[in-house]
Amino acid sequence: MDALKQRWQRVPKAVRKPLVFMAGTVIIIIGLILLPLPGPGGLIIFLGLAILATEFVVAEKARDWVMIKVKQAFAKIRRGTPRPKPKTKLKP
Repeated sequence: MDALKQRWQRVPKAVRKPLVFMAGTVIIIIGLILLPLPGPGGLIIFLGLAILATEFVVAEKARDWVMIKVKQAFAKIRRGTPRPKPKTKLKP
């Protein structure tokens, strides 16, 4: 994997950046199309963000923000939400 990464880094930025932009954008668009349909639309959108984050700082910040929100959501689910106590009627 490191050899592939080194080979990819040797590709000139003028070629690498547009390729990453096109691939990431296409994957995000596919994810947006799949979002209302049954399937992993959100995961595909995140994959597109991760691809864009390899070359673009803005996408890296967006990916990090999404990761923070996902971790917070999972922490909240693990903690559980307290159930409301049933209301009891007082007898006169």
